[in-house]
Amino acid sequence: MGGAVTPDVKLDASDVRRRFDSIREFSPTIARAVRRDMRRSGDEIIAEQRAILAGPLPRGVVVTSQRTVRTRNARSGKWASRKLNSYGEQDVKRPGRGRGLRSGISTSLKTRVVIAASRTAVSIRTSGAKRTGANFWQSKRFRHPVFGNRERMVYQAGQPYFWEPAFKGARRMADRIDTALDAGLEAISRKN
Repeated sequence: MGGAVTPDVKLDASDVRRRFDSIREFSPTIARAVRRDMRRSGDEIIAEQRAILAGPLPRGVVVTSQRTVRTRNARSGKWASRKLNSYGEQDVKRPGRGRGLRSGISTSLKTRVVIAASRTAVSIRTSGAKRTGANFWQSKRFRHPVFGNRERMVYQAGQPYFWEPAFKGARRMADRIDTALDAGLEAISRKN
């Protein structure tokens, strides 16, 4: 599993690489099938993430209060004041029209398999996170311009969809990877 924050799953990368290399050395066709099965290992996690994205929209966000705090710059020693917001939830009166944000994120979810000498990883990721909006939709709340008007910014609730299914399904994913490698090795032994 790649990334800075990953589920605690014990899957030895060197063992995965060693077993996959022995399969690839014997039969590239079986190795392609094993790699395909490894890529499918994340399908259940992605299905759970897509179910969250297809569910109801999150409630609206409103600034309930503001307070001013004084902060001191550690480097220059100068004091400055800063406004901090407190947020609350509210019902959305006019949900507006959708622009396919959640469906774009949903289609960009993919399982990536890397088996190389320097790195071995099977990870779930989104392709084009900035373009699809996956980088900000994951957060609890975000701020954006109203129809591109940077003079008028609004807060919107995000929908944390990514990490919970990934952490819950990591063990199942590791087991599927292990099973795919074992099935590949068994297919080789049957060919002999």
